Amino acid sequence: MIEISVFIRPYEARDYDRVRLICIATSDTKIRSESKRTFILKMYCDYYIESEPKNCFVAVDGGADGAEEQVVGYILCAADCESYAKNFLKNYVPKIKATGRLNGFTARSEVFLYSRYAAFFPAHLHIDVLPAYQRLGIGKMLTDTLLEHLREMKIKGVMLVVGKKNVKGRSFYYKYGFSEVGKAGPGVVFGIDL
Repeated sequence: MIEISVFIRPYEARDYDRVRLICIATSDTKIRSESKRTFILKMYCDYYIESEPKNCFVAVDGGADGAEEQVVGYILCAADCESYAKNFLKNYVPKIKATGRLNGFTARSEVFLYSRYAAFFPAHLHIDVLPAYQRLGIGKMLTDTLLEHLREMKIKGVMLVVGKKNVKGRSFYYKYGFSEVGKAGPGVVFGIDL
């Protein structure tokens, strides 16, 4: 049995490629084209690590058994919906729209979805852990770290959208203390007060 020794640390610029790789590897969307890959990365990853790296954390397998340390998961966050919306609409939606008109519509819709709940949950997050490292408590460690960081910033709440078919994900958020606060097409909106 391989021993793992995972710890959480703030995202660093050297993690950029690995975080993007994990984003693609854990996507529930089939990546069959470069435009789909670009869409997924611009939509769910790049904004956060490029514009709000201080609100991002990574899970690192500490190299037990002599293995090299490697990032195996992450939690990415936009701490303020209004700032996120302005930056994302101006700098990321045009790049997303270039991958397809429907993708541009999807991106704008997601911004408006977050804005709808921003009065109570001004922050939102994305979290992914490589399959081999799931169900080991890493998601909880990442979430604990981010929520403590947001509390220190005096953020009053955080939200995320989970696919309706993602039973394990929804179960995790319920167990963690998030509440279902709405529906969003094929997703469920969860929020937690801080």
